[in-house]
Amino acid sequence: MKQLISTLIFCISQLGAHAQESLFLSPDAKSMGMGGVTMTTLSASHALYNNAAMAAFSTSPLQISSSYYKQGDYDFYSVTGTGRFRQNNLAHIGWRQYLREKGNNDKSVDMGYTRRIGTDWGIGIVARYTHLKRYDEKANSLAFDLSAAWSHPLENIGSYSTLRVGAKVAGIGGYFQHTDYELPVNCSAGIAWDTYLTDAHEITIGTDFGYFFNPSVVHGFQWSIGAEYNLMQFFQFRAGYHYGDRRRYYPCYTSVGAGVRFLHLRLDFAYLFAGRDTAFHNTYSFSFGLDF
Repeated sequence: MKQLISTLIFCISQLGAHAQESLFLSPDAKSMGMGGVTMTTLSASHALYNNAAMAAFSTSPLQISSSYYKQGDYDFYSVTGTGRFRQNNLAHIGWRQYLREKGNNDKSVDMGYTRRIGTDWGIGIVARYTHLKRYDEKANSLAFDLSAAWSHPLENIGSYSTLRVGAKVAGIGGYFQHTDYELPVNCSAGIAWDTYLTDAHEITIGTDFGYFFNPSVVHGFQWSIGAEYNLMQFFQFRAGYHYGDRRRYYPCYTSVGAGVRFLHLRLDFAYLFAGRDTAFHNTYSFSFGLDF
């Protein structure tokens, strides 16, 4: 769902208005290929930008990921790392750079912590420092994301089935100095189910719901649904659909994606099909990662 946030930047600049804060999106190509489903995503790049609490159920002690995202004249880069310590604790760190045009060179550094509680629950917190560098001004902000996740095996539905639920409140904070920019504040929740059809064939279906509370110009509802087919834990094929009820700021789009898992290596790609008059026309993302 966070893919939608970058649309705000494009639309406001097109209108010639004073822009809000440079808003963020999830650069994870797996989530993007599933229509923007981020609250329940496992085995993907950048848990820090999706739902940090869901990382509690990852089986990888160490994960390093990088992504490149392209939208029109905008380039987005990200690098993250996640490490497990003392069995039930994970630490995250991430860096993002975006809006590299006309003197803009905005960056953020994120740090997060995830704690697994019992067998079914996880909680997460992420702190985000943002430095906005525009051709005419600079600004700095600090924000926090709070997230929770629940994962439980379903014994009587399908084969080795799992139900996952996740939720997050993002963008709690403010700027260090007076500025006309505003932090984006939103609340999201999602649910996903995965099951094995046979030993070699696994499917996952998930959906997210979210609402933007701030800035006031983008108040509105979004909804995502996506699916993934996993062949022998080696090849993945994905598709999804995203609905936004305010087309000017977060349009509807369809997505497709694919991935490869080989030993410790992850490679993912996603492409969005959106209207020519929207900010997501011809948008794509590549993600690369290593799991140890």
